[in-house]
Amino acid sequence: MSKVPEMQRRNQDSEKYYEPNVISFGPYHHDKPHLRAAGNIKPICLRKFLADSNQDIEDLYKKIESNIKAVRVCYDTLAMTKNNDEKLAWMMLLDGCFILQFIHRSATEEYMSNLLRNHEIRLVELDLFLLENQIPFGILRLIFEGAQFKDGFTMKYMINRFVADRDGILPAGYGRGLPQLPEESSHLLHLMRIALRPSTKGFLTDISFESNFFRGSLKLPQLTIDEFTHTRCLNILAYEMCSEGPDDYAVTSYICFLGSLIDDADDVKELRSRHILSNFLGSDEEVARIFHEIANNLVDPAIYQEIEVLIQKHSYNRLNTYMNYALYYRCSAPGSVIAFIAALLMLYLAMMQTDFALPSHKSK
Repeated sequence: MSKVPEMQRRNQDSEKYYEPNVISFGPYHHDKPHLRAAGNIKPICLRKFLADSNQDIEDLYKKIESNIKAVRVCYDTLAMTKNNDEKLAWMMLLDGCFILQFIHRSATEEYMSNLLRNHEIRLVELDLFLLENQIPFGILRLIFEGAQFKDGFTMKYMINRFVADRDGILPAGYGRGLPQLPEESSHLLHLMRIALRPSTKGFLTDISFESNFFRGSLKLPQLTIDEFTHTRCLNILAYEMCSEGPDDYAVTSYICFLGSLIDDADDVKELRSRHILSNFLGSDEEVARIFHEIANNLVDPAIYQEIEVLIQKHSYNRLNTYMNYALYYRCSAPGSVIAFIAALLMLYLAMMQTDFALPSHKSK
């Protein structure tokens, strides 16, 4: 399980964006004072999950204990020195059962209001997708593969649905067609990121640009921006920067590209008017600020360089500039017919200038 690279910690408020608010999973933030209260409900959730899934605690413990060496190599060596095999196995069992019970209760819309307050439930949803707050997905699979729920749901379906229904950086409408749970998932954050990869049509990386005569069309996926977007973006970006993380930099590239489109609140307003952004934060200024902070100090892997070049070529075309000026500004003003004719004359003069400029350049 990766830790946030030091460069990211220096550039961002590490405690605010990378450390759990309510509950810890795994060894990195285990037993921190402000997380102990929620940690005390883990045994309750374990017993409830075992009862709901019709499983035996000793059988599950033995399965995890037999794989404990594989668990150890997933974490930082220093963190492992503080936990012997027995302690680590119980930690994985308690944390895994809490996570699965939380997801199960969410999927059946029962939630956990008898154990957590509403604001704490929302913060647990955020804590579940922090880079340093993950447990191996293989452990979750060991726990849920023998589960038998009376409500008829499979745990695979519930995990897919849970990830799909989370707000924030995920595209609006994600979850209407649930993806299959991939075998290669490392943890829940990895599973969330998988939904955003370039191979997934209709998601973050579904971007294209077409230049049609005088008009250009940039197609972007719809995005929901809420109070969790900042944190989830930063944790996925940190995951992509890790040496053992994915090497396609898909989300990093997308954030860099979107950051190049957003300079201020007016740009956010334009994206909202085109139904690209759904802003649940309140002000457009806040959305612009968040994208500036997220994209700060990122190195653009240039996956979208070809699209950026196409946009620049279209924007630098003087004929396109004059025609857009004529169509979108002049025709909406009083005396629009005269103004439109004047704009066409400007366009004709520009064409004449272009015609003459090319031969004179060649004759040099």
